[in-house]
Amino acid sequence: MLLQLVLFFTLASVITTLAVMVPGLIRARAWASIPLGLAILAGAGWLTSLITQDAVAGMILPLFGVGAVIETRRHLPQWSMLAAQLLALLLVASAVYLIYAAVQPIVDGLSPLGVIASFLLLLLEASALSLSVYYLFEILDVFSRRTRIAHRAEPSYRPKVAMQVPCYNEPIEVMRETLTALAHLDYQDMIVQVVDNNTKDPQTWRPLEALCKELGERFHFIHLEPWPGYKAGALNEATRRLPQDVSILGIVDADYLVKPGFLKEMVGHFADERVAFVQTPQNYRDWRDSGYLRGLFYSYRYFFDVTMPSRANRNAIIFAGTMGLIRRSALERIGGWDENIITEDAEASLRLLGLGSTGVYEPTVWGEGLMPLSFDGLKKQRFRWALGGIQILRRQWRELLPLAPHRLRLTLGQRLAYLFGSVHWFSDLLTVGFTALLLLTAVAAALHHRLPVRELTGPILVVPLAFLITGVLRGLWALRRAERCSWSDAFRALAIWFALSWVDTLAVVRGLLSGQAAFLRTPKQKEGGNRLWPAIRSSAIESLLAILALVGAVVMLLAAPALATVILAVMLLFEAWIFGSAPWASLAAEGIQLTPQRKIYLRSAQNTGDRPERPSRAAVIPGALAVVVAVVLAYGLLNAPQTTPSGQADLPRIGSITNKQLPKTGPAPTPTPTASPSTSPSATPSASATATTSP
Repeated sequence: MLLQLVLFFTLASVITTLAVMVPGLIRARAWASIPLGLAILAGAGWLTSLITQDAVAGMILPLFGVGAVIETRRHLPQWSMLAAQLLALLLVASAVYLIYAAVQPIVDGLSPLGVIASFLLLLLEASALSLSVYYLFEILDVFSRRTRIAHRAEPSYRPKVAMQVPCYNEPIEVMRETLTALAHLDYQDMIVQVVDNNTKDPQTWRPLEALCKELGERFHFIHLEPWPGYKAGALNEATRRLPQDVSILGIVDADYLVKPGFLKEMVGHFADERVAFVQTPQNYRDWRDSGYLRGLFYSYRYFFDVTMPSRANRNAIIFAGTMGLIRRSALERIGGWDENIITEDAEASLRLLGLGSTGVYEPTVWGEGLMPLSFDGLKKQRFRWALGGIQILRRQWRELLPLAPHRLRLTLGQRLAYLFGSVHWFSDLLTVGFTALLLLTAVAAALHHRLPVRELTGPILVVPLAFLITGVLRGLWALRRAERCSWSDAFRALAIWFALSWVDTLAVVRGLLSGQAAFLRTPKQKEGGNRLWPAIRSSAIESLLAILALVGAVVMLLAAPALATVILAVMLLFEAWIFGSAPWASLAAEGIQLTPQRKIYLRSAQNTGDRPERPSRAAVIPGALAVVVAVVLAYGLLNAPQTTPSGQADLPRIGSITNKQLPKTGPAPTPTPTASPSTSPSATPSASATATTSP
């Protein structure tokens, strides 16, 4: 009966997935969705009885499906019936498949080694299916929910605001656009604080200082060099220097153009004392003329159009930094930005919510930035985000587990949102694990060996493939529905997500090995030189993995042609698509037409991903992972039996640094180049540190 359960719920989830993709059905009323849902369950029952030759199962199993749907809908009354049905079916299908997979090694009488290997495979599958269910939950929560949680802004509330613009090594042309836009904000009681963090060349930061003076007394310039703590350390110091009557802080990246009405429309949310931060979407400009940039744009926007609205329904959004506002007193209450976390903004929002505060997500776009023009710059950005997510998990995992002892006052929904928000970075590590296992299987098939793990036979063979295909379809459908983009642009966005799988894996491994911050380092490209070879070299490892997966699929089909090997070969080809997306993205980025504005932006640290820090040990991780994969492959083949050919650390309070620790402030002579700040983000500024402040 277990086999019948797996097949029924898998078939029903596949059919329901196809149904919700039909325009309008995801939000269909009960009079339309209930008959459709019952027909789907009946059809899945009939197919199951046809496949298994079990007529009784075809009559009984739809009743189990109805019960699962009713129970899910009872907990999610704001959802449509069809959405509740899809979530229930995928959840139960995943659960019964995992039970089947757990029992099979024992039934097959595998050796202890085989049972252990099968259990490790089961953990991989359980992790992947859990993430798939959570991704689906976010999609359905946004597309099928009938009511939204909205927070009203008080129009008459007008506190004093400081817009902080952290920057490093930014071209003056980029900064001029950003600061000019801020000068036109329709808000009277405001100052702009430009925080230049560790730019060494005076010819870069001195013109920026002059620009601030040119824009008037509301613009304050601070130059910090050398300064520890990354951007978080610079912002903490900048906040210490603000006038005491500033109560709201805004963060704007160096390449963002903010619309005039941003503050006037958004600060009113802070009239509610419970509100600690307000986040608006991060949007981008100058992308429509390039297929690669269109795909990149939609891949960025998915987070703000699907993930953030879903999390907002449970007061579980993150503070994403730029285009966000945060209450100064709330930030001071938690000790400021954590200088040990590379994504200090997201980490701070977790602690703020843990104090019982509210985070407001306002989906209106109020500013636009520029996206990285090179794939190397994109990889560095993604490495920071993924590493920051793992750092948060290392620091706060006890707070995120539902049954663990807690200090933060988080709801269950908030804990799960932040838990999956950190854990989802492991999905790409799982991809590498599945690829290694499939490559082992291909080599074993070519040598007519058998791996010491459970084997799927019979109708159950198609279940993993069904999970894979429907997961991809739901992702493409969600992109098209949320972004109103074409199928081709949705595929490009998906390919860009895939292209970053390897760099995400590096970040996860780096985060697991060490809690210290690090930055991805890539070979420097000579300006004006040949751009083709650096593009190929930057994705060499991903290209190798794609080739191995492609060759493995072909070898498997030629060596042991059968239904099972065809399905495994298709899954290997999918892995080849994932890793092959990296060289595609790298080459596609080199095809971007360089307008005069883009040529200037190429020098921006926002584009290159460069940060003021000495190289770290993160560079050894690719080699270490390659060694691990090689060892696993060798071990699996040598041991394969022959067969016949058939913790949270408290931050110092803002302003707690003693006067002796503070760098000299005030007019200073042009500084000479000094050493980079210590790789330890909590280090005390060196005695030679200087800071230039211009009101």
